[in-house]
Amino acid sequence: MPSDLSREPPEDAPEELKAVWGLVLRWAASDDVERGSLTDAASNEDLSALAGAIEPLLPAINAYLDATGDAERAVPYGDLAQAAIEARLELDRRRA
Repeated sequence: MPSDLSREPPEDAPEELKAVWGLVLRWAASDDVERGSLTDAASNEDLSALAGAIEPLLPAINAYLDATGDAERAVPYGDLAQAAIEARLELDRRRA
C-alpha cells in the first residue's frame, strides 16, 4: 500500500469508486517507477483482474477528478487508472 493513503476512501467519492478503494491501496502508486515495479512483479491473473475491474470505471474516475479539480484526495484514483492502463499494456507485452 502506498504509504500516504488513508485506509478509507474519500467521503465524496462516488459509491462505485469507493467500492474499489482496496485496489487503490494496492496499486495506486503515484511514483511511475514504484507503479511499474508493482505491475512487473504481478501475475497475469492479478493484472487481468486489475484491468478488468478498473477499465469500465475510467469514465467515472475522470468525472470524479474533474469534479474535484484534481484535488489531492481524488488523485489516487487517477493513479489507479494509470495502473490499470499499464496493467493492460504489460499483459499485451507478455502475450506478444
